[in-house]
Amino acid sequence: MLSLSLLAASPGPSPQAVLQKSVVEWVVKEQAVSPDAVILAPLDPRMQVKACDKPLAMDLPFGSYEKLRVRCSQPTWQIYVRVSVQARNASKGPSPGPSTPTVSASGAETKASAVPEKRQVLVASMPLYKGQFLNESHVRLAEVESKGLNGQVLESVAQVMHAELIRDVRADAPLRSQDIRPMVLVKRGQMVLISVGQAQGFQISARVEALQDGRFGDQIKLKNKESGRILTGQVKGPNLVEGL
Repeated sequence: MLSLSLLAASPGPSPQAVLQKSVVEWVVKEQAVSPDAVILAPLDPRMQVKACDKPLAMDLPFGSYEKLRVRCSQPTWQIYVRVSVQARNASKGPSPGPSTPTVSASGAETKASAVPEKRQVLVASMPLYKGQFLNESHVRLAEVESKGLNGQVLESVAQVMHAELIRDVRADAPLRSQDIRPMVLVKRGQMVLISVGQAQGFQISARVEALQDGRFGDQIKLKNKESGRILTGQVKGPNLVEGL
């Protein structure tokens, strides 16, 4: 007689492991780096990641990997994950030979100085102060020496839109992702304008009540006071949401 033994099916990866794996794969594809170069900040241990029945979607609503947004469409939820990408190491090659000497006017031999490497980054166009809301007039692009740049510096004006400073920044100093945070554009209890449809075609606008705070790009719950209906909208500006 043959005896049959039932083996318990091994559990699949946890929702948190799926999220982390998906984020790493997305960053690797977007940045063309190796998985080992992608570092994820630990999630808040109090945060419970729910299993998602659909592929996770990722984007950078604030233009920076300081806050990468991960969204699930079924069930609906979103989580922000902090990500850093290690700088690529230069490929190992033959050791460079001695620098070519040059002759000064006095006849003494000197080594040719290396040209400093520069990088185009976003700098403050004026002194900026903690709590200040930023726009394009507060910043400009400038070429600065790469040596000495610390932190994740910003490289696009779009990265400071709908953001506020969390520390003072002197004029001409490079701006870093650590210097800013997204602004709260919608506050709970406020009446906001929600638009549904295309601006070029049929569009409906109405005033509704925000049931939660929201930053740019956040999906929040809203209530139509007349009908009592609960809606979902995406924050697009100060007291402005787009219906989903």
